[in-house]
Amino acid sequence: MTDRPPTPGLQEIDAATLARWRSSGEAVLVDVRETHEYEYEHIPGALLMPLSFLDPDVFPRITEKRLVLVCEVGKRSAAAGKQLLKSGLDNVVNLIGGLDAWKKAGYETEGARFETDDYVI
Repeated sequence: MTDRPPTPGLQEIDAATLARWRSSGEAVLVDVRETHEYEYEHIPGALLMPLSFLDPDVFPRITEKRLVLVCEVGKRSAAAGKQLLKSGLDNVVNLIGGLDAWKKAGYETEGARFETDDYVI
């Protein structure tokens, strides 16, 4: 779960809900981590928009789908969601637990991460 209080007005979903929305085309996934984190490992199909560069005034106004924000554990994506809600976007959703929760639920990731039997590179 999460150790922070929910952000008022920001809908939060679990990994299973995100998986359903992705398969039905209901969501656009936006990863708000930094570039090196995204390159290392991310959810397939996620767009990169680092929180450090997030500007709600120039953020794409996608209204026909839900904008699901993801980070490593759900804190940065909640912060990004709060910014986007304040700017007037109302279809913003946070993935509870972030990429960690996605992986724990058994869903796939992609990136430069590479595992051997003994260690992760």
